[in-house]
Amino acid sequence: MAQTAQDDQALRERFERDVLPLLPSLYGAALRMTRNPADAEDLVQETYLRAYRGFAGFQEGTNLKAWLYRILTNSFINTYRKKQREPQTVEGPDDADEWYLFDRLGGQRVEGSAEDEVLDRIPDEAVKKALESLPENFRIPVLL
Repeated sequence: MAQTAQDDQALRERFERDVLPLLPSLYGAALRMTRNPADAEDLVQETYLRAYRGFAGFQEGTNLKAWLYRILTNSFINTYRKKQREPQTVEGPDDADEWYLFDRLGGQRVEGSAEDEVLDRIPDEAVKKALESLPENFRIPVLL
């Protein structure tokens, strides 16, 4: 078990020696991707966490910087996809209650349609005159 603790310590020291100096360049790339300093910091933190977890499988002699950039890019893509699946919320103004027409009308219910209201305002005599002015072959279908 002492061997495992020594291996962990050696891995940690190698990670700090090799990976931590690349922090400024990774942060710059993350900032270009996210366009937000706070999001870039989160992305770099996620990248370093994933890199540390997988560092035991990293083969020395291969391109460490490319490996870290791939982790950074994949983390960004995963975060972007996750945000796309989340429902978008829109916050209204503080005085949003004033925007509800129903509340502004005092909760009154409007019965009928606009057409019914217009027809109710037309005098019966005007309707009778209009029907009488129609030729008989048009008047019969209207009356039916």
